[in-house]
Amino acid sequence: MRLKSIYISEYKNLKNFILNFDGNSFIDIFVGKNGTGKSNLFEALLEIFRHLYEHDPKSLLNFDFRIKYEIDKQDFDITWKSKNLNINGKQQGKNAPKLILPNNILIYYSGHNKTVADLVERYEKSFRKRIKKASPDESRRFIGIGAEYKELLLAVLLMQTEGNKARQFICEKLDIKTIAPEVILVLNRPSFIDKNLKIDPFDQKTTYWGLEGITRQFLDKLIKCIKGDFSVGELYDSKTDQYKLVINTNLFQNEFITEDISDIFRQFDNLKTLKMLKEISISLTLKNGQEATISHFSDGQFQSVYIYSIIEIFKDSNCITLLDEPDSFLHPEWQFEFLKQIFEIADTTAQNNHVLMSSHSAATLSPLEEQTITLLEFDNSKIQPFKKSKKEIIKSLSNSLIQYSEDESKLLINNVIRSSSKPILFVEGITDVSILNTAFEKLFPNEDIPFLVQDAFDRGFIKILLSRDEIFDNYPDKHFFALFDFDDAYEDWRSMKGEMVEVDINKGLCKRLYIKNTKIFKKAHIFLLPIPENRLKIQVYDENHSVEKIKSEPYFCIEHIFWDQLQQSGYYIKKESNGCEKIHFNKSKKSKVKFANEIVPKLDAHCFEIFRPMFEFIRSQLSAN
Repeated sequence: MRLKSIYISEYKNLKNFILNFDGNSFIDIFVGKNGTGKSNLFEALLEIFRHLYEHDPKSLLNFDFRIKYEIDKQDFDITWKSKNLNINGKQQGKNAPKLILPNNILIYYSGHNKTVADLVERYEKSFRKRIKKASPDESRRFIGIGAEYKELLLAVLLMQTEGNKARQFICEKLDIKTIAPEVILVLNRPSFIDKNLKIDPFDQKTTYWGLEGITRQFLDKLIKCIKGDFSVGELYDSKTDQYKLVINTNLFQNEFITEDISDIFRQFDNLKTLKMLKEISISLTLKNGQEATISHFSDGQFQSVYIYSIIEIFKDSNCITLLDEPDSFLHPEWQFEFLKQIFEIADTTAQNNHVLMSSHSAATLSPLEEQTITLLEFDNSKIQPFKKSKKEIIKSLSNSLIQYSEDESKLLINNVIRSSSKPILFVEGITDVSILNTAFEKLFPNEDIPFLVQDAFDRGFIKILLSRDEIFDNYPDKHFFALFDFDDAYEDWRSMKGEMVEVDINKGLCKRLYIKNTKIFKKAHIFLLPIPENRLKIQVYDENHSVEKIKSEPYFCIEHIFWDQLQQSGYYIKKESNGCEKIHFNKSKKSKVKFANEIVPKLDAHCFEIFRPMFEFIRSQLSAN
């Protein structure tokens, strides 16, 4: 299943919107700032396929569309215009080819899109009414899969045989060592069953509250997967009005050996649709020896295998998967990792499932190939899709706060932390890395630098990363440091809770961080750039200011330390800000990267003395540990 192109006449802010897919990847990423139509595109797609699934000549779909796609090696060109549906140029019903549609539209929405949520709920409610009479091969077309599917997705994959590639992948990614041989399934009374109906353990007509149809057939098969002698009545608890089934996975695998994993998922999902699925759990042992269940994993950990899980389960079905900002509530550390694993999936595995994902996170895009990214933005008051370089897109999303280089795709933050044995000093940009490495080499020429200087893309990431507890829980023996520029980042630094350990602005203000809501120290220190006694100190320091002698809008970045070299080579310009003149780096004349790589290495060692107190402090902390 591959979408080839979409035309939308007018849906919300999408007007005469045309989008072409190049077909080179099983996933297409749509990015853009809020209000540029990412979610509207997904909504329109859902409306288009709802219209095709439930087509009625009297349907009042309020916009025209044209959609082209390939499915089962057949091309379809479908047009809806003036209430007429045409398939490959022929009006429906008049010698038009039989229309083949995707088996499923899978939708993840992060909770903020009420239109998507309402559409999914409306379709689910409709299918819930039909499910009692549905045939065994029928399933709902639209499946909304959010965080509440965590246990179900993982359970279905972990119930596969030990040699199953998907099960092995999940165990590796989530550090699972062993899986218990039983699955606990707890069932509630179906939503449509009369609450006054009594269960008679000796009357099979009341078993499972009198449920019939495909779901009853599924439950009868599950009964065969329970070990030992028992009666169905013994599985029912009258006090809680629930059934509890202890399913043996070996028996389950044998009973369902002829069924595809997607069919198994759909049958469990039918239980969820009927609001019967109270609990599905498996006991696990993690590689660190900890006992856990599948509900143990955080949303971030779950997201790390989310796309893989969906694609693996539906790999043999023709599907379109819509991921509407699945990274929007993730910690940046997880955003960096979110899409990385999907490129481990072979094209043959994903050839039936076309994944479309929207995002406005620059962090998420770091590992992507350029051809997979489409930027939605306004062009003469009209939203248009543009293929742009990754660098341009990240710059657009971050308002130039994130400076991107190709090396960053190889040095993703979490991988660096995991792979390096050294403590880490996080900095805001790639040029900071170059300058600080040069500074240490100049000041300590015969020593290896005892810490790793790592570009963290921007100040916001550093603040979030070191303010939360995950990184310290995951790496309890590693010491972290961070260096903030003395500009807008000052407020980020100032807001982070800790104890001051250096109050001299010339040496670099520094504090040691507390664990949230405690006075317990983290193994983390955060610095502000040390301010030398040069002309630019006035952009930061104010003897008469009431707050820490710092101006209300300080401005001092790492290049300002080399003021003499800046003015000699013309690397600076003057700008007015709130009535005050400030010296800015002259980006139009020379790039920061060129300055850091060509000018800074030629400077004498004395030009870097301003960094010595900070380096000495870091070394003292490392020797103390």
